[in-house]
Amino acid sequence: MSVMTPDTSPAGLLARLRGAVTDAYLTYPERIQIDVTDPQGGAWSLISWWADYCPTDPDQLHGKTVVDVGLEGTGKVTVAFSDRSHFTITPAPDEADNATENWELFTPEGLVLHYGPWGRWHLKNATDPC
Repeated sequence: MSVMTPDTSPAGLLARLRGAVTDAYLTYPERIQIDVTDPQGGAWSLISWWADYCPTDPDQLHGKTVVDVGLEGTGKVTVAFSDRSHFTITPAPDEADNATENWELFTPEGLVLHYGPWGRWHLKNATDPC
C-alpha cells in the first residue's frame, strides 16, 4: 500500500485507483457511485455530484477492471477499463452562488478528495467535519 503524504496531488491520488469494480449504482437521480477494490483489498469509491457522467447505466460498469484514471485541468475524470471501455465524469458549470462539489473520491486510507465547485480541490480525512 502506498503511503500518503501531505503534498499528494489530485492526479497522484487518482493514479492509485486501480482494481475491480465491485459495485456501481445510482445514489440519487443523476448521480452515480462506483466502488473499486484494489489489488491489496483496499476499498475506493468515486461518486458524482454536480456533474455529467457516461455511461449513465451503472450495470455497464459491473465486472470491469480499472487500469488507468486520467484527470484534465477542467476536473474531468476518465476511468479506463481493461476491456478498453471508459467511464467519464465531467463537471457541470458552476453557475449558482451555492454550487456543490462535482465529484469526490474516498480512499482506503480514510481520505476523501473533493473536486468543485469553481475548480477547487480539497483533500481531508473522511471523518473530519465539513
